[in-house]
Amino acid sequence: MKALIIGGGIDGVSTAVALRRVGIDAVVFEQADALREIGAGLSVWTNAVKALRKLGAGDSVLASGSIVERFEARNWRGEVLGETPFGELGRKLGAPNVIIHRAELLRGLTKLMDERSVHCHARCVGFEQNSRSVTACFADGRKAEGDLLIGADGLHSVIRTKLFGESKPRYAGYTCWRGLAQFVHEEFPTGYSFETWGPGRRFSIHHCGLGRVFWYATKNLPEGMPAAKAGHQAEVLEWFREWHAPIPEVIKATESSAILRNDIVDRKPVKRWGQDRVTLLGDAAHPTTPNLGQGACQAMEDAVVLASCLRAVSDVPAALRSYEAMRMARTANITNQSWLIGKICQWENPLACWLRNKLSQTALARRSGLHMIEKMFSHEVPDLG
Repeated sequence: MKALIIGGGIDGVSTAVALRRVGIDAVVFEQADALREIGAGLSVWTNAVKALRKLGAGDSVLASGSIVERFEARNWRGEVLGETPFGELGRKLGAPNVIIHRAELLRGLTKLMDERSVHCHARCVGFEQNSRSVTACFADGRKAEGDLLIGADGLHSVIRTKLFGESKPRYAGYTCWRGLAQFVHEEFPTGYSFETWGPGRRFSIHHCGLGRVFWYATKNLPEGMPAAKAGHQAEVLEWFREWHAPIPEVIKATESSAILRNDIVDRKPVKRWGQDRVTLLGDAAHPTTPNLGQGACQAMEDAVVLASCLRAVSDVPAALRSYEAMRMARTANITNQSWLIGKICQWENPLACWLRNKLSQTALARRSGLHMIEKMFSHEVPDLG
Protein backbone atom coordinates (compact mmCIF):
# COMPACT_ATOMS: atom_id res chain seq x y z
CA MET A 1 0.00 0.00 0.00
CA LYS A 2 1.27 3.49 -0.87
CA ALA A 3 0.25 6.67 0.94
CA LEU A 4 0.78 10.17 -0.44
CA ILE A 5 1.23 12.73 2.35
CA ILE A 6 0.87 16.39 1.43
CA GLY A 7 2.79 18.54 3.91
CA GLY A 8 6.20 18.01 5.49
CA GLY A 9 5.72 19.64 8.88
CA ILE A 10 5.29 17.86 12.20
CA ASP A 11 1.83 16.61 11.15
CA GLY A 12 3.00 15.06 7.89
CA VAL A 13 6.27 13.61 9.17
CA SER A 14 4.55 12.04 12.20
CA THR A 15 2.10 10.42 9.80
CA ALA A 16 4.88 9.08 7.58
CA VAL A 17 6.67 7.56 10.57
CA ALA A 18 3.45 5.97 11.84
CA LEU A 19 2.50 4.49 8.45
CA ARG A 20 5.95 3.08 7.79
CA ARG A 21 5.82 1.44 11.21
CA VAL A 22 2.85 -0.68 10.02
CA GLY A 23 4.44 -1.50 6.67
CA ILE A 24 2.85 1.17 4.47
CA ASP A 25 4.99 2.96 1.89
CA ALA A 26 4.56 6.61 2.89
CA VAL A 27 5.83 9.41 0.64
CA VAL A 28 5.92 13.04 1.84
CA PHE A 29 5.53 15.99 -0.52
CA GLU A 30 6.60 19.41 0.79
CA GLN A 31 6.34 22.67 -1.15
CA ALA A 32 9.38 24.28 0.53
CA ASP A 33 12.97 23.48 -0.42
CA ALA A 34 13.52 21.47 2.79
CA LEU A 35 11.65 20.08 5.78
CA ARG A 36 11.70 22.87 8.32
CA GLU A 37 9.53 24.36 11.06
CA ILE A 38 9.25 28.05 11.72
CA GLY A 39 8.03 29.26 15.07
CA ALA A 40 9.21 28.92 18.62
CA GLY A 41 8.35 26.35 21.26
CA LEU A 42 5.49 23.92 21.50
CA SER A 43 4.09 21.65 24.17
CA VAL A 44 4.26 17.88 23.93
CA TRP A 45 1.97 16.87 26.76
CA THR A 46 1.74 13.40 28.29
CA ASN A 47 -0.81 12.16 25.75
CA ALA A 48 1.49 13.14 22.86
CA VAL A 49 4.61 11.67 24.49
CA LYS A 50 2.73 8.37 24.66
CA ALA A 51 1.78 8.74 20.99
CA LEU A 52 5.42 9.38 20.11
CA ARG A 53 6.40 6.22 21.96
CA LYS A 54 3.96 4.28 19.77
CA LEU A 55 5.93 5.66 16.79
CA GLY A 56 9.13 4.21 18.21
CA ALA A 57 10.31 7.65 19.29
CA GLY A 58 9.18 9.40 22.44
CA ASP A 59 11.78 10.26 25.02
CA SER A 60 14.80 10.21 22.64
CA VAL A 61 13.12 12.67 20.27
CA LEU A 62 12.28 14.95 23.21
CA ALA A 63 15.76 14.90 24.77
CA SER A 64 16.51 18.44 23.63
CA GLY A 65 13.34 19.78 25.28
CA SER A 66 12.57 20.72 28.88
CA ILE A 67 10.27 18.87 31.28
CA VAL A 68 7.60 20.98 33.00
CA GLU A 69 7.35 20.24 36.73
CA ARG A 70 5.16 23.10 37.92
CA PHE A 71 2.82 25.53 36.18
CA GLU A 72 1.24 28.62 37.75
CA ALA A 73 -1.45 31.06 36.68
CA ARG A 74 -0.87 34.62 37.95
CA ASN A 75 -2.35 38.08 37.68
CA TRP A 76 -0.31 40.86 36.11
CA ARG A 77 1.05 41.96 39.50
CA GLY A 78 2.42 38.45 40.13
CA GLU A 79 -0.16 37.10 42.59
CA VAL A 80 -0.60 33.33 42.17
CA LEU A 81 -4.12 32.37 41.08
CA GLY A 82 -3.64 28.64 40.65
CA GLU A 83 -1.03 25.90 40.28
CA THR A 84 -0.90 22.66 38.29
CA PRO A 85 1.64 19.97 39.32
CA PHE A 86 2.62 18.88 35.79
CA GLY A 87 5.56 16.82 37.01
CA GLU A 88 3.47 14.87 39.50
CA LEU A 89 0.73 14.40 36.90
CA GLY A 90 3.20 13.13 34.32
CA ARG A 91 4.63 10.58 36.74
CA LYS A 92 1.12 9.42 37.63
CA LEU A 93 0.19 8.95 33.96
CA GLY A 94 3.49 7.42 32.91
CA ALA A 95 4.98 10.11 30.64
CA PRO A 96 6.40 13.61 31.18
CA ASN A 97 5.11 16.94 29.92
CA VAL A 98 7.68 18.60 27.68
CA ILE A 99 8.23 21.96 26.00
CA ILE A 100 10.49 21.78 22.94
CA HIS A 101 11.44 23.96 19.99
CA ARG A 102 9.37 23.04 16.94
CA ALA A 103 12.48 22.56 14.79
CA GLU A 104 14.03 20.16 17.31
CA LEU A 105 10.90 18.00 17.36
CA LEU A 106 10.74 17.90 13.56
CA ARG A 107 14.45 17.07 13.36
CA GLY A 108 14.01 14.16 15.75
CA LEU A 109 11.01 12.79 13.85
CA THR A 110 12.76 13.15 10.49
CA LYS A 111 15.56 10.86 11.71
CA LEU A 112 12.98 8.06 11.88
CA MET A 113 12.16 8.43 8.18
CA ASP A 114 13.80 7.28 4.98
CA GLU A 115 15.08 10.50 3.38
CA ARG A 116 14.36 9.05 -0.06
CA SER A 117 10.64 9.17 0.74
CA VAL A 118 10.64 12.99 0.98
CA HIS A 119 10.10 15.19 -2.08
CA CYS A 120 10.63 18.93 -1.63
CA HIS A 121 9.80 21.71 -4.11
CA ALA A 122 6.50 19.86 -4.54
CA ARG A 123 3.55 22.26 -4.30
CA CYS A 124 0.35 20.27 -4.49
CA VAL A 125 -2.44 21.97 -6.44
CA GLY A 126 -5.05 19.22 -6.35
CA PHE A 127 -5.81 15.55 -6.78
CA GLU A 128 -7.80 13.09 -8.88
CA GLN A 129 -9.18 9.79 -7.68
CA ASN A 130 -11.10 6.75 -8.85
CA SER A 131 -12.19 3.48 -7.29
CA ARG A 132 -8.65 2.03 -7.43
CA SER A 133 -6.22 4.88 -6.70
CA VAL A 134 -5.64 8.59 -6.09
CA THR A 135 -3.26 10.90 -7.94
CA ALA A 136 -1.70 14.05 -6.48
CA CYS A 137 -1.10 16.88 -8.95
CA PHE A 138 1.74 19.39 -8.50
CA ALA A 139 2.36 22.92 -9.74
CA ASP A 140 5.28 21.88 -11.96
CA GLY A 141 3.18 19.32 -13.80
CA ARG A 142 4.35 16.27 -11.89
CA LYS A 143 1.90 13.65 -10.70
CA ALA A 144 2.14 10.91 -8.08
CA GLU A 145 -0.18 7.93 -7.72
CA GLY A 146 -1.02 6.06 -4.53
CA ASP A 147 -3.67 4.08 -2.71
CA LEU A 148 -4.59 7.00 -0.43
CA LEU A 149 -3.83 10.68 0.03
CA ILE A 150 -3.51 12.52 3.35
CA GLY A 151 -3.78 16.28 3.57
CA ALA A 152 -1.40 17.27 6.37
CA ASP A 153 -0.87 20.71 4.86
CA GLY A 154 -2.01 22.89 7.73
CA LEU A 155 -4.55 25.60 8.39
CA HIS A 156 -4.78 26.75 4.77
CA SER A 157 -4.87 23.20 3.40
CA VAL A 158 -5.07 22.87 -0.38
CA ILE A 159 -6.51 19.38 0.08
CA ARG A 160 -9.24 20.65 2.39
CA THR A 161 -10.15 23.36 -0.11
CA LYS A 162 -10.31 20.88 -2.99
CA LEU A 163 -12.55 18.61 -0.92
CA PHE A 164 -14.94 21.15 0.58
CA GLY A 165 -14.31 24.55 -1.01
CA GLU A 166 -12.87 27.80 0.33
CA SER A 167 -13.66 28.85 3.90
CA LYS A 168 -12.21 31.59 6.05
CA PRO A 169 -10.66 30.67 9.42
CA ARG A 170 -12.42 32.00 12.53
CA TYR A 171 -10.60 34.92 14.19
CA ALA A 172 -10.36 34.49 17.97
CA GLY A 173 -10.19 38.22 18.68
CA TYR A 174 -6.54 38.49 19.72
CA THR A 175 -3.07 38.71 18.26
CA CYS A 176 -0.14 36.60 19.49
CA TRP A 177 3.59 37.30 19.66
CA ARG A 178 5.93 34.32 20.14
CA GLY A 179 9.55 34.73 21.14
CA LEU A 180 12.65 32.63 21.72
CA ALA A 181 15.66 33.73 23.78
CA GLN A 182 18.64 32.59 25.82
CA PHE A 183 17.50 33.70 29.25
CA VAL A 184 18.32 33.03 32.91
CA HIS A 185 16.48 34.66 35.82
CA GLU A 186 16.33 33.83 39.53
CA GLU A 187 12.52 34.00 39.48
CA PHE A 188 12.27 31.53 36.59
CA PRO A 189 13.99 28.24 37.57
CA THR A 190 14.20 25.24 35.25
CA GLY A 191 11.04 23.13 35.35
CA TYR A 192 8.80 26.09 36.13
CA SER A 193 6.31 27.69 33.71
CA PHE A 194 3.62 30.30 34.18
CA GLU A 195 0.88 32.19 32.38
CA THR A 196 -0.11 35.67 33.56
CA TRP A 197 -3.52 37.24 32.95
CA GLY A 198 -4.38 40.89 32.64
CA PRO A 199 -7.27 42.81 31.08
CA GLY A 200 -7.36 41.67 27.45
CA ARG A 201 -3.77 40.44 27.63
CA ARG A 202 -1.74 37.37 28.58
CA PHE A 203 1.93 36.49 28.89
CA SER A 204 3.50 33.06 29.38
CA ILE A 205 7.09 31.77 29.63
CA HIS A 206 8.40 28.20 29.36
CA HIS A 207 11.84 26.61 29.33
CA CYS A 208 12.24 24.73 26.04
CA GLY A 209 15.66 23.10 26.35
CA LEU A 210 19.26 23.93 25.37
CA GLY A 211 19.25 26.97 27.66
CA ARG A 212 16.44 28.66 25.77
CA VAL A 213 13.05 29.95 26.84
CA PHE A 214 9.92 30.22 24.75
CA TRP A 215 7.36 32.91 25.52
CA TYR A 216 4.12 34.12 24.05
CA ALA A 217 2.02 37.23 24.57
CA THR A 218 -1.54 37.96 23.48
CA LYS A 219 -3.53 41.17 23.14
CA ASN A 220 -7.11 41.82 22.03
CA LEU A 221 -6.82 43.62 18.70
CA PRO A 222 -8.85 43.97 15.49
CA GLU A 223 -8.15 41.28 12.92
CA GLY A 224 -5.38 42.18 10.49
CA MET A 225 -4.11 45.16 12.48
CA PRO A 226 -0.61 46.09 11.17
CA ALA A 227 2.42 45.55 13.38
CA ALA A 228 4.04 48.54 15.06
CA LYS A 229 6.70 50.26 12.97
CA ALA A 230 9.06 50.23 15.96
CA GLY A 231 9.37 46.43 15.72
CA HIS A 232 7.93 43.43 17.53
CA GLN A 233 10.04 43.78 20.68
CA ALA A 234 9.03 47.41 21.21
CA GLU A 235 5.41 46.57 20.48
CA VAL A 236 5.25 43.79 23.09
CA LEU A 237 7.21 45.78 25.66
CA GLU A 238 4.75 48.64 25.30
CA TRP A 239 1.90 46.37 26.41
CA PHE A 240 3.75 44.48 29.18
CA ARG A 241 6.31 46.93 30.58
CA GLU A 242 4.56 47.21 33.97
CA TRP A 243 3.91 43.49 34.48
CA HIS A 244 5.67 41.39 37.10
CA ALA A 245 9.21 40.03 36.71
CA PRO A 246 10.60 38.41 34.69
CA ILE A 247 8.17 39.45 31.92
CA PRO A 248 9.76 42.79 30.92
CA GLU A 249 13.21 41.23 31.31
CA VAL A 250 12.58 38.33 28.91
CA ILE A 251 11.08 40.67 26.31
CA LYS A 252 14.19 42.86 26.48
CA ALA A 253 16.37 39.74 26.13
CA THR A 254 14.65 38.77 22.87
CA GLU A 255 15.71 40.21 19.52
CA SER A 256 12.88 41.53 17.37
CA SER A 257 14.01 39.10 14.65
CA ALA A 258 13.30 36.21 17.06
CA ILE A 259 9.68 37.29 17.62
CA LEU A 260 6.81 36.13 15.42
CA ARG A 261 3.46 37.92 15.28
CA ASN A 262 0.18 36.48 14.02
CA ASP A 263 -3.56 36.69 14.56
CA ILE A 264 -4.99 33.66 16.40
CA VAL A 265 -7.52 31.68 14.38
CA ASP A 266 -9.11 28.26 14.25
CA ARG A 267 -11.96 26.57 12.40
CA LYS A 268 -15.22 25.34 13.86
CA PRO A 269 -15.31 21.54 14.12
CA VAL A 270 -16.87 19.82 11.11
CA LYS A 271 -18.37 16.39 10.53
CA ARG A 272 -16.47 15.50 7.35
CA TRP A 273 -12.72 15.28 6.88
CA GLY A 274 -12.47 13.28 3.69
CA GLN A 275 -13.95 11.55 0.71
CA ASP A 276 -13.19 8.12 -0.74
CA ARG A 277 -9.36 7.69 -0.73
CA VAL A 278 -8.57 11.14 0.67
CA THR A 279 -8.56 12.37 4.28
CA LEU A 280 -7.22 15.22 6.39
CA LEU A 281 -5.02 15.21 9.49
CA GLY A 282 -3.79 17.69 12.09
CA ASP A 283 -4.37 21.39 11.42
CA ALA A 284 -5.77 20.61 7.97
CA ALA A 285 -8.63 18.76 9.70
CA HIS A 286 -9.07 20.45 13.07
CA PRO A 287 -7.03 23.64 13.58
CA THR A 288 -7.35 24.85 17.15
CA THR A 289 -6.37 27.92 19.12
CA PRO A 290 -3.20 27.33 21.19
CA ASN A 291 -4.77 27.80 24.63
CA LEU A 292 -4.52 24.12 25.61
CA GLY A 293 -1.22 23.48 23.83
CA GLN A 294 -2.78 20.51 22.04
CA GLY A 295 -2.33 21.37 18.34
CA ALA A 296 0.74 19.26 17.58
CA CYS A 297 -0.29 16.74 20.25
CA GLN A 298 -3.54 15.99 18.45
CA ALA A 299 -1.76 15.65 15.10
CA MET A 300 0.53 13.00 16.59
CA GLU A 301 -2.47 11.16 18.01
CA ASP A 302 -4.12 11.38 14.56
CA ALA A 303 -1.05 9.81 12.96
CA VAL A 304 -1.06 6.78 15.26
CA VAL A 305 -4.81 6.19 14.96
CA LEU A 306 -4.67 6.50 11.16
CA ALA A 307 -1.85 3.95 10.95
CA SER A 308 -3.76 1.61 13.25
CA CYS A 309 -6.88 1.82 11.06
CA LEU A 310 -4.92 1.18 7.85
CA ARG A 311 -2.90 -1.73 9.14
CA ALA A 312 -3.67 -4.90 7.15
CA VAL A 313 -6.85 -3.63 5.48
CA SER A 314 -8.02 -3.97 1.88
CA ASP A 315 -10.85 -1.41 1.95
CA VAL A 316 -8.95 1.89 2.12
CA PRO A 317 -11.96 4.26 2.05
CA ALA A 318 -13.62 2.34 4.90
CA ALA A 319 -10.41 2.51 6.94
CA LEU A 320 -10.17 6.27 6.41
CA ARG A 321 -13.78 6.79 7.51
CA SER A 322 -13.06 4.68 10.60
CA TYR A 323 -10.06 6.87 11.45
CA GLU A 324 -12.17 10.00 11.06
CA ALA A 325 -14.94 8.62 13.27
CA MET A 326 -12.43 7.72 15.98
CA ARG A 327 -10.84 11.18 16.04
CA MET A 328 -13.64 13.69 15.43
CA ALA A 329 -15.24 13.83 18.88
CA ARG A 330 -11.97 14.22 20.79
CA THR A 331 -10.51 16.87 18.50
CA ALA A 332 -13.80 18.79 18.38
CA ASN A 333 -13.98 18.82 22.17
CA ILE A 334 -10.43 20.15 22.45
CA THR A 335 -11.07 22.81 19.80
CA ASN A 336 -14.19 24.00 21.62
CA GLN A 337 -12.57 23.93 25.07
CA SER A 338 -9.56 25.85 23.80
CA TRP A 339 -11.76 28.50 22.19
CA LEU A 340 -13.74 28.99 25.42
CA ILE A 341 -10.64 29.16 27.61
CA GLY A 342 -9.15 31.74 25.28
CA LYS A 343 -12.26 33.90 25.51
CA ILE A 344 -12.27 33.76 29.33
CA CYS A 345 -8.55 34.49 29.62
CA GLN A 346 -8.87 37.47 27.27
CA TRP A 347 -11.68 39.20 29.17
CA GLU A 348 -11.17 42.97 29.42
CA ASN A 349 -13.96 44.09 31.75
CA PRO A 350 -12.33 44.81 35.17
CA LEU A 351 -15.19 43.26 37.15
CA ALA A 352 -15.20 40.12 34.99
CA CYS A 353 -11.42 39.81 35.35
CA TRP A 354 -11.61 40.23 39.13
CA LEU A 355 -14.31 37.56 39.38
CA ARG A 356 -12.39 35.16 37.10
CA ASN A 357 -9.24 35.57 39.17
CA LYS A 358 -11.04 35.10 42.49
CA LEU A 359 -12.81 31.96 41.25
CA SER A 360 -9.49 30.58 39.97
CA GLN A 361 -8.14 30.68 43.52
CA THR A 362 -10.90 28.47 44.94
CA ALA A 363 -10.30 24.81 45.75
CA LEU A 364 -13.22 23.80 43.52
CA ALA A 365 -11.75 25.57 40.49
CA ARG A 366 -8.35 23.99 41.07
CA ARG A 367 -9.84 20.50 41.38
CA SER A 368 -11.98 21.01 38.28
CA GLY A 369 -9.04 22.31 36.27
CA LEU A 370 -6.80 19.43 37.30
CA HIS A 371 -9.55 16.93 36.47
CA MET A 372 -9.95 18.40 32.98
CA ILE A 373 -6.21 18.32 32.32
CA GLU A 374 -5.82 14.77 33.65
CA LYS A 375 -8.68 13.55 31.47
CA MET A 376 -7.12 15.17 28.41
CA PHE A 377 -3.61 13.89 29.14
CA SER A 378 -4.63 10.32 30.03
CA HIS A 379 -5.94 9.53 26.53
CA GLU A 380 -4.29 6.47 24.98
CA VAL A 381 -3.85 5.75 21.28
CA PRO A 382 -3.54 2.17 19.92
CA ASP A 383 -0.29 0.21 19.82
CA LEU A 384 1.27 -0.19 16.38
CA GLY A 385 3.29 -3.29 17.23
